[in-house]
Amino acid sequence: MAAKVSLKYYLLSTRTTKGELPIYLRITLDRKKAELHTGYVSTTKDWNQEEQLTKSNHLVNQELVKRKAKVYELIIDLEKKNKPVSAAILKELLTGKQKVNIGLLAYFQQHIEEIKIRNEIKKISLNKYHQSFKSLNQFLAKKYKSQDIYIDQVDYSFINAYDLFLKEEYDLHKNTINKYHSRLRTILLKALAEGHIFKQPYANFKLNTVKTDREFLSQEEIDILLKIDLSHNQSLDKVKDLFLFSVYTGLRFQDAQDLTMSHLSSYKNKPSIKFIQQKTSRAIEIPLLPQAKKIIDKYKGSPERKVLNKLLPKISNQKVNSYLKVIGDLAGIKRSITHHVARHTFATTICLNNNMPLEDVSMLLGHSSIKTTQIYGKITQQRIFDSIQKIQISKQKSAK
Repeated sequence: MAAKVSLKYYLLSTRTTKGELPIYLRITLDRKKAELHTGYVSTTKDWNQEEQLTKSNHLVNQELVKRKAKVYELIIDLEKKNKPVSAAILKELLTGKQKVNIGLLAYFQQHIEEIKIRNEIKKISLNKYHQSFKSLNQFLAKKYKSQDIYIDQVDYSFINAYDLFLKEEYDLHKNTINKYHSRLRTILLKALAEGHIFKQPYANFKLNTVKTDREFLSQEEIDILLKIDLSHNQSLDKVKDLFLFSVYTGLRFQDAQDLTMSHLSSYKNKPSIKFIQQKTSRAIEIPLLPQAKKIIDKYKGSPERKVLNKLLPKISNQKVNSYLKVIGDLAGIKRSITHHVARHTFATTICLNNNMPLEDVSMLLGHSSIKTTQIYGKITQQRIFDSIQKIQISKQKSAK
């Protein structure tokens, strides 16, 4: 037994109505104490302070000896299971107040229900929690051949294996994997605060962010997508239209999916869309370029328009990026395409490459800080070369 514990019985000074004193057990471990009533009483006259037993009540003495033996058994059991040992934990176990062990997925689902009731986060963020829950469900089925595990079984090796699973099975980028970890860590911090676990499994697990360039399509690649005929496959055709709609509006996937006819507006007889961004809750109005308006008009007879009054067809977010990979292959575009690439493309190729001021791009994207826009809408290499070329031409003219 590695833990060094001190156990002492003593009489509490507060007398009962019969003039007796309660017998208490003091547990001291790592200089921290926990005290609990044994349920037994004695008198000062009948109490042997040196032996920490009564002088005459042998039945009480037997129970007190058993209680000390139980403490040592609990310590050995906790150490065998590699669980934390403290005076407070031992007290909870002895009094039956130790938290009932709960399953990781059961606790995760409980957390999701709580934040739904409290309406603490946006729908788009709630969907991310559902994605994390699904990934954990699949991970447990593959790694542990189980539908759930106790939350106190989650340790460093579990976190490490989950990280590898997300990398190999989901083929996710490091930064995206970090977001999955961040949500699981939130759940475990809550479990720690509520006493379901006694140490944070993420304490020694580093979440290193990888600096990446924001991918976007060139004008030539956009033109290729515009020309490719996917009418033979309705799903691919819809995904292509959704992607191009975001290329010309800068909308996030969920914001585009939520648009209805009521969001159509106009400014000085120019068509636009007015809506509130899900992620930021900011009201925004975006002018509709002819290419985006054409896509809206294409679906005026769609079931989604007739039944739900939606501007665009409904597609699962998980399926979108899979379909975009297929579309990219068919179009001969070598770079990896996800739906968020459309938003980057809007910022760079559509706006910045056409000399729109960064401040205006920031407003269209609904950013609260222009620093965010500088990340999303980076100045492209093509624009830099174009600017240099203009300077050279200007110098040549002035030389003449």
